[in-house]
Amino acid sequence: MIESRPCKTALSRSTLPGLVYSFNPYWGCMHGCLYCYVPDVMRNIMPDLKWGRDVFVKDKVLEILRAEVKKKAPGVVGVSTATDPYQPAERELEITRRALIILSSAGFPVSIQTKSPLVTRDIDLMIGKKFDVGFTITSTDKEFQMKFEPGAPPPEERISALETISSVGINTWIFYGPIIPGYNDSPEEMERIVRLGAKTKSKIIYDRLNIKPTVLQRLKIVMNQEEISRRGSFREQFARLEALCREYSVRCEFAFP
Repeated sequence: MIESRPCKTALSRSTLPGLVYSFNPYWGCMHGCLYCYVPDVMRNIMPDLKWGRDVFVKDKVLEILRAEVKKKAPGVVGVSTATDPYQPAERELEITRRALIILSSAGFPVSIQTKSPLVTRDIDLMIGKKFDVGFTITSTDKEFQMKFEPGAPPPEERISALETISSVGINTWIFYGPIIPGYNDSPEEMERIVRLGAKTKSKIIYDRLNIKPTVLQRLKIVMNQEEISRRGSFREQFARLEALCREYSVRCEFAFP
């Protein structure tokens, strides 16, 4: 059984572009992505949290959410910004699913970001409602996933789920990031992702590698210092990606303009 931890609020104000609130049903994330900088934020809140190994449920988070949607003005809710709302625990607990029902019933638009095909389970809640779904597809290469995203679903499962959700008319987008020079920035890789965006009518949001203290520690497991130091050279990659998006008539934008 997954343990719970105290929760003060369910809907937090978000500073991310396009979002008014964030909803994170869990503390921690089992995907354990080496490049994720959320652990650097969480270490000040939950210093004993072992990222990639510990997952805690937020105690009474659905009760708190029901109370807060009655008091707060409707606005776009990002689900989730500091954990994956469809990580393995969600299959049994269904906290995200029940939260979507609460948010939708209260008139809050919802923007979901995930790496998990489990999100297709909740298509019935999204059709005809104010939902959009984004998949983080950092690479179409399974070897990249196994190296940098050891606990996450393989890219082919994410791609299949993206195609399924797009096919029923739900707005979709692809989060292509972080772009790591020498690993997922080849012209061939970029074209595969842009073509997927065109096929699914998905906007592409791209991001650079953000080096934080714990990110640096984890990346050193699979990268040498010279490779990590290349992180500052993104102009060429971004220009190439944007040119491909224009060629395929795919909307694209930097994650943090």
